[in-house]
This record gives sequence, C-alpha cells and structure tokens, in this order.
Amino acid sequence: MPSHTIIIDTDPGQDDAVAIMLALASPELNVLAVTAVAGNVPLHRTEMNARMVVESSGRPDIPVYAGAVRPLLRELVTAEYVHGPTGIDGANLPEPTIPLAEGHAVQAIIRHVHDSPDPVTICPLGPLTNVALALLLDPSIAGNINQIVLMGGGYFAGGNVTPAAEFNIYVDPHAAEIVFTSGIDIVMLPLDVTHKALVTTDETKRFADLGNR
Repeated sequence: MPSHTIIIDTDPGQDDAVAIMLALASPELNVLAVTAVAGNVPLHRTEMNARMVVESSGRPDIPVYAGAVRPLLRELVTAEYVHGPTGIDGANLPEPTIPLAEGHAVQAIIRHVHDSPDPVTICPLGPLTNVALALLLDPSIAGNINQIVLMGGGYFAGGNVTPAAEFNIYVDPHAAEIVFTSGIDIVMLPLDVTHKALVTTDETKRFADLGNR
C-alpha cells in the first residue's frame, strides 16, 4: 500500500526524468498527477518530455498537465546548455501518444489536493511557479498539503547560476518567496545533496549490462 500521496511538478530535464521514473516505480508512492512548468526548457518541451517519461514508465494512467509558460514577474531563463535543446537530449524516447490532460496545471493541483482523501505532498523538481500560483488562487489547499518536498537552493554549496543562486530558485524567485512563506512544512533538497548523488562509470556499466530497455 502506498504510504505517500504526491503530485510531481516538473520541468524535465534528464534529472527530473529519472526522478519521475523512480517515483512512478515506487510502491510507496501514490502519484496523483504530473504537472509541467517552464524551466530547463520552454513549456512545450517540458510537457512533452513529461508525457514521454510517464508513458515510457508504463503509467499512461497518470495525468500530465501543462502549466505556467513563464515565471511570475520576469522573463524565462532556460538551461539548454545543460540539458540540450529538447531537455532530455540523448534519451531517445519515442514521441508520446498519451495526450495532455485537460485543464491548466495550476487548477489541476488545486483540484487534486482538495479531492484527495489523504494529505498530499507536493514535489516540485523545477521552478516553483505552478505551486505558487496554486497557493495564490486558493490558499485553502494548504490545509490538505502535508509537505512540499522540493529540489532547489543551496546551503553551503553555493549556486549554479550565480555564486549564490541555484537554478530553480533563480528562475522564479518571486514564486519561491510565496512558497517559502506559505506556512506549509517544506523539505529542501539543495545542491549540497544533488552534488553527492553521482552516477559513476561503473554504475552506468551495471545499467547497460542489464540488457533491458
């Protein structure tokens, strides 16, 4: 039985793609939805990538919604120099056949949180625009959000865009402020953690030796 009910908000990105696949494969997680936001690449790519990853993970039952096309108050900064023009260059996944779910991601977050019989954990893997907009439009959702567990920021590791700023927070700092001051319990996985989550050459060989696709 799943012990956590979650919504994944994401801007895939190879790193996000791996996180989504692991979440969908976990028996401990009940994934209500995947919501896409502009970040590593523009929204038309992140929503397509999210659908590709969800479908390739064998979970076409999971709805994927498209959300904010830009940050709240500033122009979008992307990271094709890291992830390639598609956001998941090198993965060679087939084009998705599952359609986008109807409706905006922000409204979907609000609806799924209210409809869930169990408290929901929001898991943002990219800029916090969608989550901030959901909290602005309906602050009452905070009552059924257990935690926000996010990848973002940096404590002692510094930043990866400027000496102080990590990409997800840098892209939409105004959204980050809304989320951080919402009163919801927040767990941050900063660069300090991700810099230690390395995939070595030996581990890559072990994956290749599995012989599956």
